[in-house]
Amino acid sequence: MTGTQHDQRDRQQEITAVVFKILGVAVVIGLAVGLGAWVMVKGLGLDTTDSGPGTGSIQPGRSLPTTALPVPSDSASPSDGSSGLVTTPTPVSGALTLTAAPALVKPMERINLTGQWPGHDSEGLLVQRLEDGQWADFGVQVRVDLGTFATYVMTGRAGDQTFRVFDPATQTASNEVTVTVGS
Repeated sequence: MTGTQHDQRDRQQEITAVVFKILGVAVVIGLAVGLGAWVMVKGLGLDTTDSGPGTGSIQPGRSLPTTALPVPSDSASPSDGSSGLVTTPTPVSGALTLTAAPALVKPMERINLTGQWPGHDSEGLLVQRLEDGQWADFGVQVRVDLGTFATYVMTGRAGDQTFRVFDPATQTASNEVTVTVGS
């Protein structure tokens, strides 16, 4: 073997060693990023291993409660040992229904709104709030998918806040739900 051939072989070995080192570093970085992302997803509860569909701005994998506060005249006292969530009267099958949870939030905490509007897929619904005896658009829209919908709202206005969803295409309003926003 001549000196030139020996130098070329050494050069190839050096290049091969550098390529393997770069690949090794890339694999280590990829594993670190993947592990970090996995830890963050688990820590924030964003994994989709739980049951429950997520749509719109709802976090996937989170099961939303199916109970809400009724209109104040129909309310039951949560001091009777219940969870503090009160169900509204059972709506007519096929009706536009709405539930809200939790029943008590701090200002600007998330209020989950879920419901059903069977047979009205892809219908756009407006979230409305009762303000001074009038229904006002809250600035949130939600789309019906497979007869159900889910979204959330946040408000800084303290006190009992009454919400509904409204279908402008059919001029149909859901039942009202009330959430107490504490200070």
